[in-house]
Parts: sequence; structure tokens; C-alpha cells
Amino acid sequence: MRRMDRGELVAYVRSHGDGVVSSVGPDGRPQAAYLAITATDAGELVLDTRASSRKVANLRRDRRVAVVIGGADGTTLQCEGIADLPEGPDRDLCAQAYRDAFPRFATSLADPAVLLVRIRLTWARYGDYRPGVASSQEVDLGIAVRRVRADEWEPARALRLDALRDEAAAIAFLDTYENAARQSDEFYRDRTARASDGDDIAQFVAIDGSAWVGSVTVIAQRGGSLDYHDRPLERDRATVVGAYVRGEQRGSGLVDRLLDAAAHWGRDLGFDELTLGVHQDNGRAQGAYRRAGFVPSGFIFAGPNGPEVEMVRRL
Repeated sequence: MRRMDRGELVAYVRSHGDGVVSSVGPDGRPQAAYLAITATDAGELVLDTRASSRKVANLRRDRRVAVVIGGADGTTLQCEGIADLPEGPDRDLCAQAYRDAFPRFATSLADPAVLLVRIRLTWARYGDYRPGVASSQEVDLGIAVRRVRADEWEPARALRLDALRDEAAAIAFLDTYENAARQSDEFYRDRTARASDGDDIAQFVAIDGSAWVGSVTVIAQRGGSLDYHDRPLERDRATVVGAYVRGEQRGSGLVDRLLDAAAHWGRDLGFDELTLGVHQDNGRAQGAYRRAGFVPSGFIFAGPNGPEVEMVRRL
């Protein structure tokens, strides 16, 4: 069975026009609602809701959602993603998609008490359970996010060097381009092999066709050991380091997909939190992490590049 692509996903969502959306309640339990849903050309799901709804309160705390569309005709689309409440031009694009799909609801969008919710998908699976078919496959969302392979040390090195040339590299990374560029091939072979397998460290990469466009590494850290800043750890945790997305992909939701992959890895190993340190002056990165479900722990520490804010995402 050929995999559904993003264009076919958009067509499927628009043809059905409704589904069930689940968000995370204040006690960590799922809360579901049946809603009118459409999709933008980019494959983002769009719905509207009252500002006073429990969905909005949930999404302000935790942006993770799950969506199920279809079922009555024997086919289903199961989705997971990161939701936000778009503003400005982003809201205009979502509003146009919503008006095109549901002209009868157009006037409600002018009501300030009605908000639009945009869901950027991080995973989707299409199932066809009609008689004689019974199959399901993940949807090709356009950019693959997966764990790095041991033999991919050359593109992994190239992406690392590009990250260290970024304008924010001086406060975002603990390495420099000059130091990384002088490392041997064997250094990168070993680095990539260690991140490709096992339960100590994992690198997840985003690949668009043949282009590597993003990466994040997550480290398993155990209580009683030292973290990458040589600070003693009091408890077990999974820690994100080296997060990078190319400029043209920023704002696309790709960093959410990478961080979700890191979170799934940590959760599967039994960790209950994902942590990271971000420079106090790196507002762009802090905003991205907040949108991905991280919140400041209240702890600020002195890192090699200056004051770092610790942020935590519960798993």
C-alpha cells in the first residue's frame, strides 16, 4: 500500500470536515471534544473554539494534542501534533482555510471570544479497514524525523558545523566552529555511532528529501553522576542538548517534532522529565521551547557562555 502524502492528508481532512480532538487536562488526563476541522495547504489542522473553553486552558498549559478523523466510512486518520493560537498573518491564513471549508461559520471568526487553533502535525497514520483491505501506514508528512544511523557521520558533521556558524551559536552551543572543524573523521564516526544506538545518548535528525534540516540530541543522565556542566545530579532525567533547525524551517513546527522524538525516547526509558539549559539572552530559543511544552524550573545557573535558564517538560 502506497503511503498517504501530505497533499492526500489535506484532501482527506477537508472531505470529512470533523473529528475528535484530545488535549491534556489539568490533572494529566485526556479531555476530548468533537469539532469541525479543516486543513491548510501546508497540512496544518485548523479548528475554532471559545476562548473560555477547557481546550484553550489545556493548550496554554500543554500544547500536545491528538486527533482522530473519519471512522464511519471504514477509514481513519489518527494524528498527533503541537497546537497553538495563531496571530497576525498566521491567523489570517488559518482563518481563510476555515472560511473556505465552513462558510456558515465565517461571521463567528470576527467574535473576539472565538479563537482559532492551529495544529502542526508531528505524526499521522492512515488506516483503511474496509472489507478486503485492513491495512494502516504512517503518513509521509514531508520531512522525516528519525534517529541517526551510524554510517551517517558525514551529513551529521556537516549539520553540526552549520549549526556552529549560526548567528546565535556563541550563546547556544558549548563548542565553536573552529574546534569542531578540526576534529578528525574518526571523532565524528564515533560520535555518530554512539548516538545511533543504545540507551545513553540519542540523536534525532530531520531530513527533507536529501537535505538535513534539523537535529536534537538527548542524553540519559542518572542521579549521582555529573551533567554536561559538571554539576552533580540529584535525580534521573533526560536532557536535551544541541538543538538546531535551519533558518528556513524555523516557525514550521519542526523543532516540536524533534523534541517530541527526544521526549518519546526518554519516556520509553522510564524518565519522567525532559530538561534543557538555554542562555538567558537567547529569547528565540526560549520561545520555541515554551511552545514545545517546556517551562522554566526557576533555576538559573552559570554556564560557560553565561547565565543559563533551566527548562523542564514533564513526560
